[in-house]
Amino acid sequence: MSRVVILKTKYIRKTKTMPILIKEDCIDDLIHSLHAEILENGSLVSPTKGENYEILGAYLVLTNPISRISRTESRSKIISCLGELLWYFSGQNELGFIKHYIPNYHEFAEVDDKVHGGYGPRIMNMHGNINQLKNIINTLKKKNSTRRTVIQLFDAKDLVPEDKNIEEYKDIPCTISLQFIIRENKLELFVNMRSNDAFKGFTHDVFAFTMLQEFVARLLKCELGNYHHYVASMHIYKSDVDKIKNLQNEGFMSTKPLMREMPNISGLDFIDKIMTIEKLLREDKMLDIFSLDIDDYWKDLFRIIKIYFLLKSKNQVDKIFADYEIKQLSNTNYRLFFESR
Repeated sequence: MSRVVILKTKYIRKTKTMPILIKEDCIDDLIHSLHAEILENGSLVSPTKGENYEILGAYLVLTNPISRISRTESRSKIISCLGELLWYFSGQNELGFIKHYIPNYHEFAEVDDKVHGGYGPRIMNMHGNINQLKNIINTLKKKNSTRRTVIQLFDAKDLVPEDKNIEEYKDIPCTISLQFIIRENKLELFVNMRSNDAFKGFTHDVFAFTMLQEFVARLLKCELGNYHHYVASMHIYKSDVDKIKNLQNEGFMSTKPLMREMPNISGLDFIDKIMTIEKLLREDKMLDIFSLDIDDYWKDLFRIIKIYFLLKSKNQVDKIFADYEIKQLSNTNYRLFFESR
């Protein structure tokens, strides 16, 4: 079978149904190239959630996973990305958690206020007793050449609701699996997806999954390899086309990463530590970030959340505190997210 060869954004594609490979150094270049490909070669289809332009078999490679945050004005939504990552770590799929970061998630909740397709329970507590993240880390520690370190997200049961009063779940996982492989002391992550919204969902997925990739790499004390993102149906909804054209007009951004390298992590119990902090911060937006017993890398991420909670307030005093916290950010690149507030 013929293969598509691509160097940066130049590639050869003989038919619209051939798989496409896009390889870039940063998320903004990946977004730019992906959107251009769909706008030019996408086929109009009409599935459940509305008309969209679709390409089949998209293979995207991010060679520097730390360049996971968009610099574009319209796509740099770090707070929702952080919220989704922490939701995974929480092991929950309750709407009550994620709505603090992504209010419109209620559209995907069932009558019990749970999001059936939430990844948290699947990663941290599959079938009620399997911590898949712990399993892949322990397996890689024992044998770092293994090919068995797969986290399964999509389940056959997702197509058959247990409640007979429900015809189908509002939300089922778009991601089928995550496979972690170490080669030449570099941790590669291969993500396999059945479906992906190239405008709204893609940047969230890349952020959360590359953070998970780097988290595992730092825990295993190995280097960070490439991030591989394969999608069967990569699409843009027709209603988002004008927004995407505006995004394309913003042009190419700097490829310099906004984030710094994640510090080494001593063990999986660090997740409990950061989730305790998240809960305290969600309950009290005035939590003292400076006094937290964590690295500046993580303090900055929680400071971003604190700033977000403060800016949501209608109290002018809270906005003054938000300005103070912005000045305390160790990584000054993050101030970008608050420049146009």
